[in-house]
Amino acid sequence: MPLADFQARMRGAIVAGELGGLAPLLTGGRDPMARFEIHRRHYEASLARALTEKFPAMVWLAGSEFVAQAARDFIRATPPVGPCIAEYGEDFPAFVTSRVQGEPLPWLRWVGALEWQLSHAALAVARESLDMAALQAVAPEQLANCTLTLQPGLRYLPAPWPVDELLKLFLSEQAPERFVFEPEDIFLEVRGARGAFSMTRLDAGTFAFRQALARGETIGNAAERALDADASFDAGGGLIQLMSGEFVAAIDDQAQGVLQ
Repeated sequence: MPLADFQARMRGAIVAGELGGLAPLLTGGRDPMARFEIHRRHYEASLARALTEKFPAMVWLAGSEFVAQAARDFIRATPPVGPCIAEYGEDFPAFVTSRVQGEPLPWLRWVGALEWQLSHAALAVARESLDMAALQAVAPEQLANCTLTLQPGLRYLPAPWPVDELLKLFLSEQAPERFVFEPEDIFLEVRGARGAFSMTRLDAGTFAFRQALARGETIGNAAERALDADASFDAGGGLIQLMSGEFVAAIDDQAQGVLQ
């Protein structure tokens, strides 16, 4: 049997439980299928553990047994498609929320989405930031067409619930006697590096501006998006805030190339 066919059959048995025709391929020992089952359970258990460890606040809020079972079901329904486990599980919060029985918990997926952003931001390594002199080196008529490379630990998340309050409560390890949680549109900026992170609420205009820049849009396009969100947004002031806050690692000026 060609190696590719053997690997495909093994993957089908481990991931999807497709055991038909597998027995003749396993040899040695008294019960090779029993040994295979140990390997399959280890695959599932290790992935489930990796998933739940990424979302400790979701576990805290929804219960460890519930989230662990959801993780096992998620693995069967959506197995990894890449070799990096750190990149696996972005859709898990929505999957968990969809499985809640009884009283719905619509905010749960947003707690998980914030945890996902925090965990990835905290792994980033900050680059040397540019100062105002780099911005002043760009010709004024070229500025709107420039793109910025922001620090790699920046993430932007809009949410319809104040989930940053829940995360802060979880991190404080304190449970208040009463906690009122109502829907609220918030715009979060997550900044992290080398294991540390912070969360900041932004106004709608600043959020739209920075999120567009983080996506690689030009300063001009980002300013337009910000003004659509808030007609009073000051693009010049927003740009100065980015530079003075050490958010910018490089400027791509089409006339002069990349400044970094």
